[in-house]
Amino acid sequence: MIPQANHDELARQNFVKSFRNYLFGKMRNDLKLVYQETVKPQFEKENQRSPKDRYEIRREMQQQPSYKWYSSCKRITQEMMWESVITTVERQLPNLVECAKDREKPLGTLTLNPELKIPTYQTAVDIHCMPGGYNSEYTQDDVAAGAIYDLGVYVAMRNPKSLRDVRGQTVIHKFLKQQYPNFQPGKILDMGCTVGANTLPYVDAYPNAEVYGIDLAPAILRYSHARAESLGKRVHFSQQNAEKTNFPDESFDLVVSHILLHEIPVPAIRNVFRESYRLLAPGGIMIHQDARLFRHLDLYTAFIYDEETTNNNEPFWSAMRDLDLVAVAREAGFSRDSLINTLLEQSNGMQSFIIVGSK
Repeated sequence: MIPQANHDELARQNFVKSFRNYLFGKMRNDLKLVYQETVKPQFEKENQRSPKDRYEIRREMQQQPSYKWYSSCKRITQEMMWESVITTVERQLPNLVECAKDREKPLGTLTLNPELKIPTYQTAVDIHCMPGGYNSEYTQDDVAAGAIYDLGVYVAMRNPKSLRDVRGQTVIHKFLKQQYPNFQPGKILDMGCTVGANTLPYVDAYPNAEVYGIDLAPAILRYSHARAESLGKRVHFSQQNAEKTNFPDESFDLVVSHILLHEIPVPAIRNVFRESYRLLAPGGIMIHQDARLFRHLDLYTAFIYDEETTNNNEPFWSAMRDLDLVAVAREAGFSRDSLINTLLEQSNGMQSFIIVGSK
């Protein structure tokens, strides 16, 4: 299902990848030196103290031409990334739509709900600067949003041959299999599954389980279903809001999400945790995986990552990373003793945060 770039499209996508590598390598390192050697010492001289939070750092850095240049380039590369893949998807869209149609004997299922109300927080802004956002549909049986997202992430990653399932693999093999070696869930739910990249590892890790994935976006779900089928993985996808699903109480032994929380506002996060608790069977486990919270970072790094909210169409990114997720989980019904919050080292060298609750 992954769209195939022609010569010129691939050249453009490779340029974007190289630009991003340079931006997040040399440019970001040089910017940190500007802060350490110029901005911070000057601030300390004038104020007789160090900056107290990321907001003070931003106010100072916004006066620096190097920061303005970095910030502009970061936004431009994000937009260029999507533009570079949209051409590829548009050229192949009729074929992708045809390929996505159900086979005679599909492994899994796809259930869409045209009556589902998409929350305003998902339609008011193009998340990640992806044109049209995740919930757009341009033609009958459309899969464009899923194909654009999948190919965009493919371009953004440094290991293009990967199935882009590092988050699901990390949760399974660096936490679940180690901390709960005898855990054998019968039913698994992935909330906010997008194209299902991090859903599929659960099919292999727990072959006797029924695996479900939910998302709001119909075009993305059509693509994720076709993607799973093409890879020979049985998953039941349905169009639902993770804040309130149609599954009965205590339906699942494992409820997970991967980088969902930073895409939704704080009230929605609270609803997702309450829904996770409702859906868990006795003895079940909830795991929500996302970016490291700001309390895990030094102030300068927090300032750099705050750029996602200030200049990259991630309106809820910083609010989530400021949140006390343990308190949110307790409000949802989980006891303090049942909660774990920890960092996991991913195979790509990055760290992610997980909040775990047992029922």
